[in-house]
Amino acid sequence: MQRRRRERITERENPASASLDTRPTREILRIINREDMRVAPAVGKTIPQIARAVDIAVDAIRRGGRLVYLGTGTSGRLGALDAAECVPTFGTDRVVAIIAGGRAAMFKSVEGAEDDSRQALRDLRGIKLSRRDVLVGICASGRTPYVLAGMRYARRLGAKTLALTSSPQAPLRRWADVSVVPVVGPEVVTGSSRMKAGTAQKLVLNMLSTATMVRLGRTLSNLMIHVQLTNQKLRKRGQAILMKTAGVSAAKASRALEKSGRSLPVALLMLVKSISRHKAEELLSKEQGAAQALRAALAGRGRKLSH
Repeated sequence: MQRRRRERITERENPASASLDTRPTREILRIINREDMRVAPAVGKTIPQIARAVDIAVDAIRRGGRLVYLGTGTSGRLGALDAAECVPTFGTDRVVAIIAGGRAAMFKSVEGAEDDSRQALRDLRGIKLSRRDVLVGICASGRTPYVLAGMRYARRLGAKTLALTSSPQAPLRRWADVSVVPVVGPEVVTGSSRMKAGTAQKLVLNMLSTATMVRLGRTLSNLMIHVQLTNQKLRKRGQAILMKTAGVSAAKASRALEKSGRSLPVALLMLVKSISRHKAEELLSKEQGAAQALRAALAGRGRKLSH
């Protein structure tokens, strides 16, 4: 019993998946599915901590800082995925990610990378981490040397730090201003934290970045007003947003998009206020977020969002 208390949750054997290799295919899948159902409730219990993390990230970005993810293996890849998606979804470069082993580690395991504490410091210096930034250490076990070293370095700089781990006793928590710890229990395949722990990390990172961007005015209601219009599907989406929100025809929406330089907030202001691109850009520059300026413009025209 004492040994079990000391043993990391992410390394424990799961009784629910004992003799997994002897089960038929559907039973294996049912076991995985039942265990996966534990993830969302575990994340739900951490919402107060995620909310504090969002407030810290919003404040940092408003002051010119960034939200920086740091991880190894699956944790690092999930951080990189979330950061990459923030660019086309929210039109921001304020969310960045570092994975131990660099770009090569996205597609193939880089042996020993997670144990290289010195490399963590070099990587953070490489992106010029400063006290204005927020560092998120992502680590299922909460004890990977690479991530721990990065968190200690960030604290020395005076940067805010957040920990995302599945281990309540994780050493990582000592170096965090806020710790988000969804306790999902042992994995179906012992030690394979790419499963429930990884799913929990994906959910938390989605919540953290999305809520941060919403708070920063990067959405209008639930609309992606900063979506990057880089392909036909997204251009159609942008056009539809303009048509519904500004109440204009497809042709007028299309013309406004082209005149705005394919910027949805600029195009929407041009349409609602009947102003030039330059005036719209000037108006947006005076607000903390596009949503505030757009809501004011819509209210001035007596239009209400139906979302």
